[in-house]
Amino acid sequence: MTSPEPDPRAPYPDLRGAFMLTVLAMLAAAFTGVAFIDFGLLAAVGIGQAIGVGAVATMGAQRVAEPQAERLGLRALDWKMVPAILCLTPAILLASELDNIAADWSGATAVVETSSGDEGAAVQENGFDDSVVDADSTEQAIESATDALDEGSDSGIDLDSPLIDPSDPLSLLSAFIVMVGISPVVEEFLFRGVIQQGLVQRMGMLRGITMVALLWTLLRPAPIAGVSRFLAAAAASFALGCALGLVRVATRSILGSILLASSWAAIGLTAISLEGRLPLPGMNVEGTHLPWSVTIACLALVGWAGREIYLEAGKAFELDRTSMQKSMQKPRDARESDT
Repeated sequence: MTSPEPDPRAPYPDLRGAFMLTVLAMLAAAFTGVAFIDFGLLAAVGIGQAIGVGAVATMGAQRVAEPQAERLGLRALDWKMVPAILCLTPAILLASELDNIAADWSGATAVVETSSGDEGAAVQENGFDDSVVDADSTEQAIESATDALDEGSDSGIDLDSPLIDPSDPLSLLSAFIVMVGISPVVEEFLFRGVIQQGLVQRMGMLRGITMVALLWTLLRPAPIAGVSRFLAAAAASFALGCALGLVRVATRSILGSILLASSWAAIGLTAISLEGRLPLPGMNVEGTHLPWSVTIACLALVGWAGREIYLEAGKAFELDRTSMQKSMQKPRDARESDT
């Protein structure tokens, strides 16, 4: 007895396929960036993401069954959802404040270690450059790939220098193009477009969004100076990834998650560009925290927007699931009638 052929309209990818797409995207972005390292590190990051991640996303999208565009979220954004999406932008400020709290904890730990005789621990613990944390994770992958291929010495690029120079307008413009324009588009197309539509159909809305957020977190840069900061960065990335996933389901379009991710990147880049010119406590001033009034306002906005988007996502998920079941049932009924 022969086993039945797999349904060509079955959701793609499954969990294993999603993990493979994530790894392939990371490697493709890294090695593509290495090939263009002579153009500068920031340009290499952008080109690596555009070509590497974009190619993997396109390859995965071709395996998504019809209606392909509908499943991938390639549809117009309902502008009624924009206010709620924008009210989620302060979540990046809360993520920054979480890192500030973790940095305080790491600093306290460093003081204890120093008093016990480890003179270098405090320097290593507090010597991390926050501008590198805000840079895209592809930079770290490019550095690793460059070291592996012994390209660093030939290219003349100083990989230890910050990715963004706040005093250089050209550097800021390039960073804006890469981090606000390129990265959100290609990453959201891969994760919330290709991967999430398959996992949500296979695992359900909440479990699917959670798994995609975990995979997305694997590509996020995290501070290496202290366990508390590393865990705080991982938790913040996971929470932000869940928010992006809910927005994707609620709006039924990847444009919603792209808008949110671009807004977060724009806020972070603005804080970097104003460093030394306009102090923003908790954002670009080391050792400071957000004012309590700002933190409470952010919590209120994000809480309200999160609830509204979650409720809308539940409704949209049920509508999409019913629509997909009907679209898959029609060809199945036609095959049964032919036999």
